Amino acid sequence: MTLDTGNRTLEQRIDELESRAVFADLVAGYCEGTDRRDIDRFMSLWHDDAEYLIPGGRGDFRGEAEIRRSQEVIGKVWKETYHWTTNHTARFESPDRATGRSDAIAVCVHPDGRISWVSCTYHDVYERRAGAWKFARRLVERYFVSAPQDVELLPPF
Repeated sequence: MTLDTGNRTLEQRIDELESRAVFADLVAGYCEGTDRRDIDRFMSLWHDDAEYLIPGGRGDFRGEAEIRRSQEVIGKVWKETYHWTTNHTARFESPDRATGRSDAIAVCVHPDGRISWVSCTYHDVYERRAGAWKFARRLVERYFVSAPQDVELLPPF
């Protein structure tokens, strides 16, 4: 089996590989920023006019101030979150725009300590502006949020 490189130059193919690594960092950075409540990390992932869309009454956040506020909203609903993201794919629409998709499962801790399981797919648009790839849009397609459950938490090491 041979790799179809199309009419792209070696430089273009290397750029796509490097860009895919950045996309993976964006997806992981989203989880890291949210789960560790690192607002600076979280905000560094988005273009100023980006959209962060969470249907089902959770909110549509457009622009830097609203995306920042999204973390306050989420912080009021969940005491802690732990995301695991997988199945990341990316498709280039142009050298500076790509779409991506990834699936996630999250353990979300309610203020009372009970947990809910959340399953979703993220539908992303990545854009490179002024040489930097960031989210231009992230749409969360949730499949389920389980009823709160009591789960025995293990003590730290």
